[in-house]
Amino acid sequence: MIAPWLTAVETEFRERLAGGRLAHALLLSGPAGCGKRDLASGFIASLLCLETTYPACGSCRSCSLLESGAHPDHQLLTFEDHPKSGEPRKDIVIEQVRRLIAASQLTRGLSPRKTALLEPAEAMTHGAANALLKTLEEPPGEAVLVLVSHHPERLPATIRSRCQNLHVRPPDRTQALAWLTGTTDGDVESAALALDAAAGSPLRARRLLEDGSTDQYRLVSESLERLLAATEPPADAAAAFAGLDPESLWTWLSLRAASEVRRRGASGRDMRPASELQQLADRYRRFVPTPVRKDLLLQDWLIQWSRLKA
Repeated sequence: MIAPWLTAVETEFRERLAGGRLAHALLLSGPAGCGKRDLASGFIASLLCLETTYPACGSCRSCSLLESGAHPDHQLLTFEDHPKSGEPRKDIVIEQVRRLIAASQLTRGLSPRKTALLEPAEAMTHGAANALLKTLEEPPGEAVLVLVSHHPERLPATIRSRCQNLHVRPPDRTQALAWLTGTTDGDVESAALALDAAAGSPLRARRLLEDGSTDQYRLVSESLERLLAATEPPADAAAAFAGLDPESLWTWLSLRAASEVRRRGASGRDMRPASELQQLADRYRRFVPTPVRKDLLLQDWLIQWSRLKA
């Protein structure tokens, strides 16, 4: 069942499809982790389905091929490995867009349309975006391109203006907690902890609840409190952080520092040290994809956190 905050966008797509008002390019925008990819996958499946239904039937040959990742009429553009280093790229390059354009000009082999999914759209290089723009200006016949973007403001205005924008609004905290407790075995306390650790993303929070990571985040939270109370040294505290996803961890530490800022402000204490720690967590999060020693960054942050004192 689709998450309740996605129904408005789903309904808009369904109505546009039924009324023949679907554009050649759709831009699904909204914060990361709010369900855009699930929506995009459902849209593409229905566009390719031989039963031409929404949602897709899930059982025709087209649906089976799409599920297996071998559909001849569908292209996926996302991060690829660099041909020389073998390391994952951090952008979508012009060669990928050129392959997409070439494939879109071929005769469709099975489905009523050809489709392509580009995610995240804001990761396109300048050259890739320019190449895509030419296709958007002169779209091929029965083809639909779905762009998924966490930061649509980073896309060129010329691309945004040529897409039908479908914006996903994330749920508020009350709705997200209700959904999490209704779709997982987590209680309200665990759901709230998972939602904070996931920076408000309900889908990421559900994954944390399902894989048991919330128990470790609870240990981390308790460890931070002991650091503030000066009952645990930073070196010992670092052990509680082992195995956590680095990006999620830094996001959560930033949120925890922000909570400390509010707590100090409410009691009339100096908020600047906690605010600086929040900024430091945000800065260190940007080092996650780099070769920098993450353990040293964490130790540095924990030492500075311990100096706040309760």
